[in-house]
Amino acid sequence: MGDASYTVLIVDDSRANRAYLAEILEEDGYRILQAESGEECLSLAAAECPALVLLDVVMTGIDGFETLKRLKAGRSTRKAAVIMLTSLGDEESKLKAFGFGAVDYIVKSSSGAEVRARVRVHLRLASADAELVAARAESLRQLAVAQRSMLAKPDDLPDARFAVYYRSLHEAGGDFYDVVPVADGLYLYFMADVAGHDIGTSYATPAVKVLLAQCATPAYSLPDTMAYLNEVLARTILQETYLTAYALRLNRRAGKAVYLAAGHPPAVYIPAEGPLRFLECENPFVGMFTDTAYWSETIDVRKGDRFVLYTDGLVEIAAGGDAASKSWTESRGRLLPVLEGFRGSSLEELPGAIVAAMGADRPDDDVAVLVIEA
Repeated sequence: MGDASYTVLIVDDSRANRAYLAEILEEDGYRILQAESGEECLSLAAAECPALVLLDVVMTGIDGFETLKRLKAGRSTRKAAVIMLTSLGDEESKLKAFGFGAVDYIVKSSSGAEVRARVRVHLRLASADAELVAARAESLRQLAVAQRSMLAKPDDLPDARFAVYYRSLHEAGGDFYDVVPVADGLYLYFMADVAGHDIGTSYATPAVKVLLAQCATPAYSLPDTMAYLNEVLARTILQETYLTAYALRLNRRAGKAVYLAAGHPPAVYIPAEGPLRFLECENPFVGMFTDTAYWSETIDVRKGDRFVLYTDGLVEIAAGGDAASKSWTESRGRLLPVLEGFRGSSLEELPGAIVAAMGADRPDDDVAVLVIEA
């Protein structure tokens, strides 16, 4: 395998088109690979990890859009910058390409100079992004800040409208939450549980907080935020462990809530009217693997709706007197009726009341409960 940082994979079922693009790009010294189908592209990309893929839209077999989707879903290929090539210039095709993860779109009638310029720009951006991740990862290795001082407090963010119960079994607990302003009327609510309870877990708290502040912005979707978090943590703080997480992005102005779970118990949605339900959208753990893709779900919300995020200390109860035996199924079945009984409770008193009702106020595990009101 050559230098992947300057490897370009050209995918087109026309040999003449591939030869033309290869001749243009070889002038700049790139290592050029060629594939004549989407299937061959996926196989070659997985083996060679090119930095950039020039991908034809219309091909025999799987087309360029399907190939793009599979590239972005693959752990070893999702980082490649993909520029779509087509003889079509319609807006719908462009938006579809960008929606699937393409970084650019070139019409085949474009000049050789334009092709070279666009490739050069996106390779620079890819290199800069890799350097930025590496630099931030290095800075996080030096962080060791007290955990509790970094936890968000309701009085500090009154517009976020949340209440919290937090208890750590040890001085440095594995449970962590944060509330991050993203934009006017838009907040990210984050709940996590680091595997383990020793002092080393405290390093994850400042790391997560710093990274959320960096990537919880309107320019990052919720899956993008989680993927960025995973990428840095997997290379640094979480090399020997992992964390489960639940993220909820609530836009009160738009009346939308986006959520995802990464190996974490599902949040409970308490609508102002209607039945309670779990919000499940399962994804891989954070920090277990690099190059992990995440997916989210979206629901409409109204004023007065509530969400309950929590760690497993709330719902894992001892079964049959054996403290080592946990019954998630039994506790999950109890949680909705408990929450139903607290519909009329004030936001401030709700987290503590939930913990007491679930029998989780005994100090045998970390517990965090975050209640948010739309």
